[in-house]
Amino acid sequence: MKIIFIIFILISFSFNISANEDNSLIRKKNFQIQAIVYSSLGTGLSLSYRFKKNIWLNFDTQSLSGTMSIDSNDGLTREDADYEFKTNYINVRNYLTQIYNNLFVQYGIVSINWDTKSIIKSNENSQRKAVYKTNFPTNGMNFGVGMNWIFYSGLSSGLYLVSIISEEPLFTYELEEGWECSSSCQTNYESNVKKYTPNNSFYLNIGYNF
Repeated sequence: MKIIFIIFILISFSFNISANEDNSLIRKKNFQIQAIVYSSLGTGLSLSYRFKKNIWLNFDTQSLSGTMSIDSNDGLTREDADYEFKTNYINVRNYLTQIYNNLFVQYGIVSINWDTKSIIKSNENSQRKAVYKTNFPTNGMNFGVGMNWIFYSGLSSGLYLVSIISEEPLFTYELEEGWECSSSCQTNYESNVKKYTPNNSFYLNIGYNF
């Protein structure tokens, strides 16, 4: 119910600031489906529906996962960093046709299901020494700006930048007996997580409008 209320407020706000309806192809196509070919948060799918004039409701879903490994300086241990990002957006897109037909700004909510953890293991016997975990918030807001080109055949492409605004993550440290993670160790881990978490993402989309 809270999400529905936020969407209603965003749409109402968009109706008040929207540009005049234009005569471009954006006006004549009411549905859009695009593949997210590239972004810092992985590939996925983008669906859009034109509500009124230059206002579109947009839903994006995408995912990214992987593992990175690095040995310690002394070679005694190895750190395996696992990450999985699943991100869903509900946006209002406002096409600024008075400025340029293909230009839009978007704003809305984001559902975050992100998980990262680092497992420290001995290189001698693969015994686990510690697990460092990141607890991300589950939701936030997103804002973006971009361009969306629609061709006469119905094919379309998009290029845009989105920023996610949410609360800071929390960190937990599970340490086995005999293993220590000092304050500098924790600071280093937390700094790396924040540095490599893609809160700002560039998107390349390709799809079809009908």
